[in-house]
Amino acid sequence: MDLHASSQQLTSFSERIRTLLDKIELSVDDNNAIEAQSSLNTLNIEIRKWCESSEAPSTEQLQVIQLQINTILVIANNVKNESSKAIINHKKSGRAIKAYKAT
Repeated sequence: MDLHASSQQLTSFSERIRTLLDKIELSVDDNNAIEAQSSLNTLNIEIRKWCESSEAPSTEQLQVIQLQINTILVIANNVKNESSKAIINHKKSGRAIKAYKAT
């Protein structure tokens, strides 16, 4: 493989991974856990392919990707916690309304 083809492959892997990270982040922002999980699975496959390729990523590249994933996971957990709180509050309100109507 010549240098030009090698750099194209590296760019191709990097672009696909960047696109998937962006897609995961958008899914999290849209509160779409199913799409986020699907994209995360695809991301894992792409990273594995990249690591097994002749142009494997450097430790630094993998650390940057891991940092981005961790940041997205923090956001996802915050969204999940807010959704859980909203559901609990909705259930409490529903019970309070039923109790009020019963009096």
